[in-house]
Formats: sequence, C-alpha cells, structure tokens
Amino acid sequence: MTSVKKINAIISRFENQYFYNELVGSYCIDTQKKLILVDLPTYSKHLESFFVSFKKPIVAILSHGACGISDGIIWQQKVGLKIYLHKADKDNQWIRIKPDVLFDIPPIFAPNLEVIFTPGHTPGSICVYETDTRTMFTGDTIGGLPNGEINDFFSEDGIFYGDLHERFLSCTKLLSYDFNTILPFHYNMILQGVKESLKQFIMNHKTV
Repeated sequence: MTSVKKINAIISRFENQYFYNELVGSYCIDTQKKLILVDLPTYSKHLESFFVSFKKPIVAILSHGACGISDGIIWQQKVGLKIYLHKADKDNQWIRIKPDVLFDIPPIFAPNLEVIFTPGHTPGSICVYETDTRTMFTGDTIGGLPNGEINDFFSEDGIFYGDLHERFLSCTKLLSYDFNTILPFHYNMILQGVKESLKQFIMNHKTV
C-alpha cells in the first residue's frame, strides 16, 4: 500500500513509488484552493481516499514527460485530475497519458507556487518552487546524494540524461531562488543546506 509521508505542514511525499524498478519521488502540495501533485503516484484506493478527503480540485504538473505514467489515466477518470505538461515534452518517448493542458507560459496554480522552466534533462523539464516553505521540486533537473551533495549528472552516461550543458545552465538559474530543500524525482531529497551544495556543484563544473 502506498503510504503518505509528511515533509512539512503542506507538502507530502508518496512512498514506495517505482519507475521502471527505480525508487522515485512524487509529491503533493496542499494549497488554499487546490491540491497540487508534482508528478504522478501509482493508483491505489488508499490514495484515492486521501485525495478526496481534501475536498478540493486536484491538478498535477509533470516535471518532465517521462513522469506521465499510465496510472495518470486512472487518476483522470477517478478524481477528475487535470494534468499539466510543458509542450516541449509532449512527444517524450516515455509518456503514457494525454495531458489535459500543454503549456508554454508557466501556469500559476497558487500565490505561493512558481513553475520554473529548466530544460536540459528533457526539452520541457520544469521545477516547482514553493515559497512559504522554501522548497524546490526539481524533477530530474537535480537530485541529492545521501551525504547531502548534488548528484553529479556529468558522470552519468547515456542518451537519457539529456543536454548536459543546458541542464547545467538550468542549475545556475535555480541559484537565484531562496530555497533550502529539494524534492527530486530520482535520487535523494535534501532537506536542509541544499543551496550550498548546489553552489559547490556549480563551482566544480563552472568551466563546462
């Protein structure tokens, strides 16, 4: 059964989520008027009851196209979930759903949320910044290691890691935001001090 882990007062993580046998993170943000999902969890009746208990419209934004898992279709049917995806990822080879909204201009879901265009891992990758808790949902743009450092995506090899230079530029863009926590899709969460870790990662690769 999928359990729900509270990260803070308004953000929760869905536990035991796997993408092609790899443990991943998907999350929800309880805003004043909507429940916002960042990437999609697999369907369960337990989670359906959890979502319905909020008695709010539910929307999901995908950090990149590969997060459009087929269970999204079930969520669309069961709870009327409206799914948003950057239009640059509409033809992603891994996507298994039809998003309700393809956007170019970042949507505004709530006053405390900002959708940030961070291409690189995929052409349509985005991050979501929650200002009240200083939390950055990073998808696969950046992820953490158990020691609190940023995973060095330059050491990863293969076509699935995207345009590494553009991804690095997106990392430098994130430095302009005042966040202290990252909640990624792959790799580890970093719950404090992440800005210094990101600065160090950028310093290590500033000649790229």
